[in-house]
Amino acid sequence: MLRRAGVHMTVSSLTDYSSLVREIGGECAFVRVSGELLVSGSKSGEVACWDLDSGKEMWRSKFEGPCSNSDSNKDFLFFTESDRVHAIVLSSGDEAWCVELEGSSDLVRVSSECIWVTSSVYNFEIQDYSEGSVWKIDYSGKVRWKGDTIGRAWSLSDFQGQAIMGLSRPKCGYAIASETGIEYLELEEKKPVTAGCKLDGGGIVFGHSNGSVTEIYGGVSSTVSLGDSAIRAMDCGSSWVVGLDSGVVSTGESLGSWKIESMESIDVVSFGPSLEDVAGIWYSSWNDKGGVFLVDSSIGSLQLELSHESRIVACFATEHTICFGDISGCIHVIEKEVLRRRFGRLPETDIESGRESELRKKIRALRGA
Repeated sequence: MLRRAGVHMTVSSLTDYSSLVREIGGECAFVRVSGELLVSGSKSGEVACWDLDSGKEMWRSKFEGPCSNSDSNKDFLFFTESDRVHAIVLSSGDEAWCVELEGSSDLVRVSSECIWVTSSVYNFEIQDYSEGSVWKIDYSGKVRWKGDTIGRAWSLSDFQGQAIMGLSRPKCGYAIASETGIEYLELEEKKPVTAGCKLDGGGIVFGHSNGSVTEIYGGVSSTVSLGDSAIRAMDCGSSWVVGLDSGVVSTGESLGSWKIESMESIDVVSFGPSLEDVAGIWYSSWNDKGGVFLVDSSIGSLQLELSHESRIVACFATEHTICFGDISGCIHVIEKEVLRRRFGRLPETDIESGRESELRKKIRALRGA
């Protein structure tokens, strides 16, 4: 079922609905929530942590940069930066360890017994990533195993203690890495993988450069074509949702396989808090101006549209909270209860006055005082 994103409504701003706004310093590379803490890293090498409830900054560190990707457990923040991967104690901001990799560090994922990290080398002669590596590092920072990959990994998932990687050219397909080695597997869709994630039930989903999505579950693979442009963004829960370079947002079969057509390229897409009992799907787009959209995951109906003056480049969500990081270094946090309260009190056709908006900014600033 195809729907076109509505543009008839008057639009509030992302700031109007945010319960917390903070700055990381430089273009946001990652943002995430771990327990009651909000953490973010920037392309310029800043990494900071705030208390979600009070808004108070807990710690801030400066690295060479650029930061690129992150994951966390209850004790540590793991993130890739330049040619390194770091483990930071969340409660204090102290660095537990740092491992220098070969090439540029790319993706990091936490597993039950280790963390998996990928790195790559860019070949300027062929204008592509010619080689890559995958690393298994234990929680003490010791490298347990390293394997070289053919091409760069564009997605990384942990599955039963193994690393699942979606690959670009020349190999394409995907690879399974463990201490016994790397196994390469072909997919029905031969185009390069551009995104990937793991379903709650254990399946693996890959997005491709031609707009196709491959889902692997229980050893069975299925592929669906959603358009003729690359999958730019993807998120997984019990099902999957993707955003295409052409502006299409679409879901998996269990959510009805609906499509929304936007007029702009999709930058981020995520499941997150909603206005109703069913899960919400959030996505952002950009075409000289920014927009953040909330749609009903069950039928794809547009529920909320928020304007934003800077391009959204990072996103992270839990059931109750969604966070956006933009190219100017601002972090916006939307909480479910605040979202519902403000939506019910202020219809979307009633934009806040400048005085009300300034008052909200002062209240948010006081939370971090």
